[in-house]
Amino acid sequence: MDYSLTEDQAAIAELAEKIFREQVNDTAQAEYQDSFNAGLWQTLADAGLTGIGLAEQHGGSAMGFIAQCLVVKAQGAVLAQIPLLETLLAAQALETGGVIEGLARVAAGKAWLSLSLGPGLNLEDDTLQGELSMVPWAEGALYLVARAGERLVALTPAEADVQFEPQRVSNGRPTSRVLVRRAKALDLGGQDAIAALQQRQQVMTAALQLGVAEEALRRTAAYTSERKQFGKPLAAFQAVAHRAADGYMDIEALRGVVDSAMWRLDEGMDATLQAGAARWWATETSHRVSHTAQHLHGGIGADLQYPIHRYFLWSKQLEFDLGGASHHLAEMGRYLASNKQSGITL
Repeated sequence: MDYSLTEDQAAIAELAEKIFREQVNDTAQAEYQDSFNAGLWQTLADAGLTGIGLAEQHGGSAMGFIAQCLVVKAQGAVLAQIPLLETLLAAQALETGGVIEGLARVAAGKAWLSLSLGPGLNLEDDTLQGELSMVPWAEGALYLVARAGERLVALTPAEADVQFEPQRVSNGRPTSRVLVRRAKALDLGGQDAIAALQQRQQVMTAALQLGVAEEALRRTAAYTSERKQFGKPLAAFQAVAHRAADGYMDIEALRGVVDSAMWRLDEGMDATLQAGAARWWATETSHRVSHTAQHLHGGIGADLQYPIHRYFLWSKQLEFDLGGASHHLAEMGRYLASNKQSGITL
């Protein structure tokens, strides 16, 4: 087990960070706080990052899961408002399920994908009906990948009888309630396909949260080192330093469990517990680090227009996107109870 990045993975991480840092400053964050940054999306596509997980014949570069997570982590550091996580995950599910039409357009930056594994859809024969709530980037997506009972399916919104109702979320991400009156279902697999996608979604979301938390704490360290009170920097006070140190330890713990889960998935192994652990640590870290960053900024941390508040909003949204900490602990508990060979035995 070696979590060191390969040369290709390190190069992808460096490229992604360079693009995101150059394209998304605090001004761009504010401008695209609740809308699609189309220019950034095309830039990423031109660099081969929107289709990084797809096979070469579909316009991608067939890089593994770790490389995809590294790109998403770089997105989190700048709060880029683009459907990257959803597109990377849904694209692999579509490709694996044999639905390849249009994937080259996604890799070229001409389309994006949406994803929701929540309940609400019913499948009868090959027809979908029902309602999905809190679906990110659904309106305008080429495909929406979802679950209907025990099947993983995809639908093409443009070719279906579908209605979108905007829903407001904390970080401004375009989100909808999707009312599916009638849609043709494209079958992508059964329970195994759902479980594999769910694990990847948990881990990739945790990687995104890691990027958000790292940058929030980095900005907090810079602020408390420069801001003076009683003639010395805030960082010189023990209470401030200790709380920042707690945040650092949370982030390093999250990095460890994310690395473990990414490695297992990249190797084609089951990561039910590792993905759950990564997701649990991510929810805990999002909560604690976001509050630390805002509190150590003092009054300016509560300013809705100040950048650190956007990191707070993203952290809180991601904390609950897939269910809170207790939800994931309960899921892991149920898995351990029904799989006695899992976990540690003495």
